[in-house]
Amino acid sequence: QRPIIAALAAGVPAPDSCARLGGRRETMARSKVRDDSSDNGALPGQPEYSSARASAGLLDDPAYKTMTTGMKDKLQAAADKGNKREEEEHMDGEWQTFGDVRWSLNHAKLLYLIHKYAVTAQSLEEEETWIRNVPLLVMVYEGIVAGVLDFDYAPQSTLISHEGSSRRCFMNVTQEGKSAIDDLREQKLLNGLKLSSEDFQPITAYQCSVKGLEFIKRTPLKLKKDVDGFIYAPKPFQDKLLMVQLRRAWDEEEGKDVQRFFLAAEGGYEKMSTITDTEDVSYVASPYLPLHVRKSEKPMTSNAHRAGEAASGESNIKDDLSEAIHLAHVNLLVGEWVAFGSNQIVALNERLGAMDRCQGGLFTSKIDSDPTATQFKVPTGLTQVGILDYDLINCINFEAEINYPEAEGIVQVENFGMHLNVDGTIMYGMKIEAIMERKADDISLDMLSRLLVDVQKDSSQIINDLLSAYQRSLLEMIFSGDEMNRDKYNMVIAEAIDPKLNGEEYMDRGDNENELKQVIGDIQSAHNIGADDVLILGRDGMLFAGPNSRRHEPLLLFYLSLLVRDMFIRVFFVRTFVLDDLLKTIRRLIMEHESDPNNIPKVRTMLNSASRDIILLQEVLSYLGESLEGMEVPERPEDEAGGTLYKVLNMATMRRDVQVRVNDLKKLVQGAQHELANLSSMTDVINTKQLEDVFKSVEANTKFLVDASGANERSSASLQVMQLMLAGMFSFDIIDRISGGTLGLSTPWWVEQWINEPIVARFPFLWFAINIAWLLVFTFVLVKVMRWMSDLGTGFLTLRVKVNAKINLDKMEMYLTDKNIEVTESMEEPHVSIKKVTWQERDKALWAGGAPPKIELSLDTQYGFLLSVVFHLDKKKSELNEEGLMRILTAILAEHGILADYVPPTTLYSAPVSQEEGK
Repeated sequence: QRPIIAALAAGVPAPDSCARLGGRRETMARSKVRDDSSDNGALPGQPEYSSARASAGLLDDPAYKTMTTGMKDKLQAAADKGNKREEEEHMDGEWQTFGDVRWSLNHAKLLYLIHKYAVTAQSLEEEETWIRNVPLLVMVYEGIVAGVLDFDYAPQSTLISHEGSSRRCFMNVTQEGKSAIDDLREQKLLNGLKLSSEDFQPITAYQCSVKGLEFIKRTPLKLKKDVDGFIYAPKPFQDKLLMVQLRRAWDEEEGKDVQRFFLAAEGGYEKMSTITDTEDVSYVASPYLPLHVRKSEKPMTSNAHRAGEAASGESNIKDDLSEAIHLAHVNLLVGEWVAFGSNQIVALNERLGAMDRCQGGLFTSKIDSDPTATQFKVPTGLTQVGILDYDLINCINFEAEINYPEAEGIVQVENFGMHLNVDGTIMYGMKIEAIMERKADDISLDMLSRLLVDVQKDSSQIINDLLSAYQRSLLEMIFSGDEMNRDKYNMVIAEAIDPKLNGEEYMDRGDNENELKQVIGDIQSAHNIGADDVLILGRDGMLFAGPNSRRHEPLLLFYLSLLVRDMFIRVFFVRTFVLDDLLKTIRRLIMEHESDPNNIPKVRTMLNSASRDIILLQEVLSYLGESLEGMEVPERPEDEAGGTLYKVLNMATMRRDVQVRVNDLKKLVQGAQHELANLSSMTDVINTKQLEDVFKSVEANTKFLVDASGANERSSASLQVMQLMLAGMFSFDIIDRISGGTLGLSTPWWVEQWINEPIVARFPFLWFAINIAWLLVFTFVLVKVMRWMSDLGTGFLTLRVKVNAKINLDKMEMYLTDKNIEVTESMEEPHVSIKKVTWQERDKALWAGGAPPKIELSLDTQYGFLLSVVFHLDKKKSELNEEGLMRILTAILAEHGILADYVPPTTLYSAPVSQEEGK
C-alpha cells in the first residue's frame, strides 16, 4: 500500500477514502482546494494534481490493479490534468497582462479562436466578418471536449433559428465560456453585433477588435497551436477551417425532428458534434405540491426510502464538474401556462376518473381508431396518474409517475406532483431525494441542471397525454410546431445553501454566478430575505434558499403564476411578428400577381393559414384575459422577511404590466385581423377581375361559335346543291364512259345499233330524257345511301359517372397493361396529378353479348382515387343500360382487387339496386 499512501500524501485519493468519489467532497474540482477539517466551514474538494503526484509508483502496484475501473479513470484523469497544468505553467508570463488586466489562458485561447473566424476590417477594401453566438458556443464546446479550454458546461434550452423558423433544443452550454466572452467585450477586445433572424429572434455575433488583434500578437505559439488542433480539420484537410452547420432531420428512434450540429471543412470532411447529446444522471424524486394549492390533506407518495437506488445507478457525464454551490432539501416547481377553461377542467377530471371508484391509471394521448378491436398496442413508456384531490371546475391535483425508458445503467425514479388550475397555471412539483451519490442534504447545482433537462422534457410529454386535441392545436400554433420543446420556468426552493453568502455576493461574475445561471438563466438580481434566507432571480427561473422558504410559498406561487404568463406572452408576441410577416408576404404576392400565375393559388393558401392563426390567437387572448380577471394580489405579510419578499417581487406592478401587455396583444391581433380583411378584399377583386376575363373570353368564343355555326348553316344549303350537281356530272360521266365517247375511240357497233339508230336518230330529245331520268334515279339512290351512312353514327350512349373511390394504384396499373390503350392524358400541378386513359373493350361475352363499350377512366395518381368513368356504347348493338355498364365495370375492378367497398349509384333509367346486389 506504500505507493498508494505516497500518492495520497501528494493529494491523490486512495480507494478507502474515495467511497464517495464523484460526490461533493471528492469532486474533481478545478478551482479552490478545501480541507474537510477546516474551521471556516469551506467545502472540501479534490486537490489539483501534477504528473509527479499521480505517477508515484502507483500504476505498477498490485493494490492499484484491484481498483475499480471508475477509480482508475479518476486517477488517470488527475494525472492527465496534472500534465496539462504543467504545460500551462510554462505558458504563463508577462504577455498575459494587457490593458491593466491579467488575462487567463482560457481568455487568450477564446479570443484567438474567435479571431480565426471573425475580425474587424483593417482597411476600406476588406469586409467585416462575424461569428454568430450559437456556432461560437459549438466551437467552445469542442474546445472543452478536446481538453484545450478549461470550462464547465451544462445542458441548457437554447432557441436556434434556421431557414426561417426557430426550434428549441438542449445544448451543452458553458456559462464560464459565456462569462469569458463578456469579459473580453467589456475590455473592448471583442466587438458585439445585434441582429434579428427571419422569424424575429434576436441574434448576437462577435468579432475580434483591433485591440484584440494586438493582444493576440503577444500570445505564445504553443497556445495558438493548441487551439488550432480542434478548429482545423485533421489530415489531409489540416489547412481547412471547420465550419458549423445545423441540420434538421427526422429521427426514427425518437420519432421526431431533431437538430444536429456538424463540423465541416472544404474538401468533404465532416463530423457530428455531440453538443446536443445531453448527459443523464441517476436520481430519485418524490412528488411535491405546496399545501397552498391542495384541496385535502391526503399524503403524497414518498420515495425517500429508495434514495440509495440513485447511488447504484450510473451517469454519462463526461466533464469533470467544478462545483461551487450546494443545496439541501430541494423542492422543484416547474411552471408553464396553457389555455384552460372550466369545461376543459371538467373534461380532464372526467378523463382522469377523479369521480370514479378507481381513480387515475395509465394514460396516453394515442387515439383509439378502432374501439371494437380486441387488442390495442401503444409504444413503451406510459404515465401512471394517481388523483390527490380536485375541484370539479377549478383545479385538479394528482401524482404522475414516469415510466419512460432510459439509457442502460441510468436509474431514474421520477414522480411528479401536478397542479392544473382553471386559470391556465400548470405546476410540476418534485422533491429531490438523491442525485447519484448525493443525498437530499447535498445537491450540487451541476447535477441539478442535468436533472432539470429530464423534468423539462418529461413534463411536456406528460401534459401532452392529458391535454385535449384543441389545446394541443393552440400550443402547436403558438410555438410554431415546436411545442414539445417549449421553455418553462424553474422555481428552486431549498432549505439551505452552501456557501451561505449575502445576495449580492452570488453575482460575482465567477463560479457562483456561472453555476446559478445553469439552473435559472442569466441572473437579474439577488436579495437577502431576512437574516437566513436568500432570493436569486434569473431570466428562466428563481432560487429561494433558507430555513423559512416553505413559509413564503403563497407569495412565491403567485409570483410563479405571473411569470409563466409573462413567458407565454413573450412567445405570443414573437408569434404576432411571424403572422405580420405572413400578411406582408400575402400583400406582396397580390401586388405582383400579374407577374406570376402561381401567386393567386399561393395567396389563397396563405390567407387560409393566416385566418386560422388569427382565430386561434384571439381565442388564446380571451383565455389570457379571463385568467387575469379574478387574479388578486396577496396582501403584504406583516413580518419583516415577508414584507421584504413582497417588496422585492413587486407583484402588483408585475400583474399590472402583464395586463397591459395582454391589452397590447389584443391591439396587435385586431390590427392583423383588419389587414387580413383588407387582403381578402383585394384577393376578391382580383378573383372578380379574373372571372370577368373568363366570362368575356367565353362570350367571345360563344359569339365566334354562333357566327361560325350560322355560316356553316348557310353554306350547308349550297353544299347540298353542289353535291347534287357533282352527282349529276358523275352520272353523265358514267354514260359517257359506257359508250367510250370521251376516250377518243371510234363508236362501238352496239352503240350505233342499239342507241344511235333506234333512239337518237328516230326520236328527238328521247335520249336527253333518258339521261335526265338516269340523273334523277342516280341522285335519289345516292341521297338514300348518304342518309343510311349518317344513321349509322346515331344511337350511341355516352355515360359519365363521378366515382371518387379509393383504389389500389399498383393493381390498377397491372390491369391497364392488358388493355390496348388508345389515348393517355396526364395533368401535373402542385399537389395534383390526374391521369386519363381510354381503351376499347373487345370481349363481347363480358358485356352481355352486345357491342363492348369504349371506356375512359380519370385517375388521381397522387392520392390513389378513381375520380370518374366515361362510357361510349353503340345502343343499336347492345341491350345494356346505364346501370348495367357500371355494375359490370365495378365487378371487374373488384375482381382484380382495384376497387372495394363501392356501390355504383342507381339511375333514373333503372330500378334501384340493393347494396348486396350492387356488391
